[in-house]
Amino acid sequence: MALPPFAQSHSLTMGVELELQLVSLSDFDLVAASPDMLELLERAPFPGNVTPEITESMIEINSSVHTHHGELLKELREIRDTLLRAGDRLNVGVCGGGTHPFQQWSQRKIFSKPRFREVSALYGYLAKQFTVFGQHVHIGCKSGDEALYLLHALNRYIPHFIALSSSSPFLQGSDTQFNSARLNSVFPFRCRGARPSSSAGTPSSATTSGAWKTPASCAA
Repeated sequence: MALPPFAQSHSLTMGVELELQLVSLSDFDLVAASPDMLELLERAPFPGNVTPEITESMIEINSSVHTHHGELLKELREIRDTLLRAGDRLNVGVCGGGTHPFQQWSQRKIFSKPRFREVSALYGYLAKQFTVFGQHVHIGCKSGDEALYLLHALNRYIPHFIALSSSSPFLQGSDTQFNSARLNSVFPFRCRGARPSSSAGTPSSATTSGAWKTPASCAA
């Protein structure tokens, strides 16, 4: 099955997406504060974009699209300051990291949004376990071939990316013996993991986007 059409962007534009924890400032456990936080943030202009995540103890922010990293950093600082001001009014802390070290997934509440309710119905308890956090840096590419070239060019930095992802050794109050326990919460979901196989079945040899096919797990 062929991949869908590539969503084009201007080359080397950039944006950042952050999934953040909402914690109580009294005991630092996760707190179901995203509905109140979002309502408060709607009352004034917000730099970038802010949306709910699958459980009410999370919030997602997105920067605008930028061509220079200095402008991006400036906007991220403005987003941070806006979130912290809202958190102060709600007595809620905002923080990052891959996982919360001692929260209990069974206590999480699914955010009231049709898409999240659908995911919860499809995946059951795994949806609540997906209360994990992270940072995504998006880089614009004009074509699928350009994106694939960039993917190959960045392979040399995989050890650096692995080191940067080592931010979640603790989960459910236990030392997991993993440096990135967050990944174990991601694995059960479709469309995660390695890039799709090439039509020849050898992903490392494919050099054009036309050689890729959609994995069976993502075709539905």
